[in-house]
Order: sequence, then C-alpha cells, then structure tokens
Amino acid sequence: MVNNPEMQRQFDAAKQMAAQSGIGGAVYLDADPASGSLRLKFKVVPAEEQAKLVSSLAFVIAQMSQSFGLQVVVRGSKNEEASNG
Repeated sequence: MVNNPEMQRQFDAAKQMAAQSGIGGAVYLDADPASGSLRLKFKVVPAEEQAKLVSSLAFVIAQMSQSFGLQVVVRGSKNEEASNG
C-alpha cells in the first residue's frame, strides 16, 4: 500500500494504461533479504510483449538502484555484462 497520494495516482494511471494495452500475465517473485537476493520470473500475455516489459522493468530497477548510489551491472541473456554507473 502506498501512503503518498501522488505515487498512488501514478500507480493507478500505470495500471490503467497496462489494462488498456491488453498486457497481462503473472510475475513470480523470489526475495531473500538476508542474502540480498531478488529474482523475478515473468509469464506475459501476449508472449511477444514479454521481452519489452522485462527490459523496461530492468531499466526502472537499474535507475532506482543508481538513485540510491549503487553501482549497477546488467547481465544480458548472452552473459554479456555492461556497467551502468
């Protein structure tokens, strides 16, 4: 639950846009705070939207991490690493 009304408004607007786009599915979240591990697995419908959604969310997580002063290293599907900050 979001306590900030502006953040809640933005969240609601994003949900509405997603509903209008026809994208749905599920995300499986595996979080282990003690080890610092966060793993996500997506099953997006329609399937052709999955790569775009995962890339967009990875970008958002990278930006948020950098805003906390963290160095971000992104590993792609071909095990290539690129430093982003």
